[in-house]
This record gives sequence, C-alpha cells and structure tokens, in this order.
Amino acid sequence: MSKGLTLAEQVAADARDKTLAQLVRQASTWDKRVVAQAVIIWLRDHDTVSANDLRDLLPDVAGGVLPGVLRGMSHNYLIGTGAYVPSTSKATKGHRIAVYRRRTAADQAREAA
Repeated sequence: MSKGLTLAEQVAADARDKTLAQLVRQASTWDKRVVAQAVIIWLRDHDTVSANDLRDLLPDVAGGVLPGVLRGMSHNYLIGTGAYVPSTSKATKGHRIAVYRRRTAADQAREAA
C-alpha cells in the first residue's frame, strides 16, 4: 500500500487505475501513439509534464487515454515528481493530477540498486 494513503484512498486509486487501464486497452493505437509522441515532444522544452499541459494541444483522443498513457509511461520513460496540481478539465472538477518528469540514468541506477 502506498505511504500516506488511507485504505479508502488506496481502494479508490486501485479502481481508478483499473478503469484507466481498461480505457487505454480499448483506445486505438493511433490515440495512444499521438499522446506518447506529445509527451516526448513536450519534454524537449519542459522539465515536467502533466495532463493539463497536453490536453489543449492534442487532437480529440478517447477518454482516459491521456492520463492512462502518462501513467503507463511512468513505468519506463517518466517518473512521478511527487507533485500534484488541480486538473483544468471541467470533467474532473479540479481533482488533483500527477506531475511527471523524464526518468534519468541516475533514477534507473537508483532503482536497480
């Protein structure tokens, strides 16, 4: 269980993750690739990325793909900064969203140790 989360928060997070995973599985390959490319391009000029940064720059993609791809990329290309910002999407009603940065060689070495 993650540090700092109550049991109810962990259950809610697990349900959210399962829903996002299902949405991403159902999304087209094009949707997933265009979001992944946008993340990579964004990080050429910025230190961090969140769904807020990309939402208005992307063409219409299937619901849940943007946060799902960010979360999926956090397994190899991105790492969470530990920071959260309120979502600018009206649909999420300002819920907090994660901020990510590019995973470095130092991060990879630390995780391997």
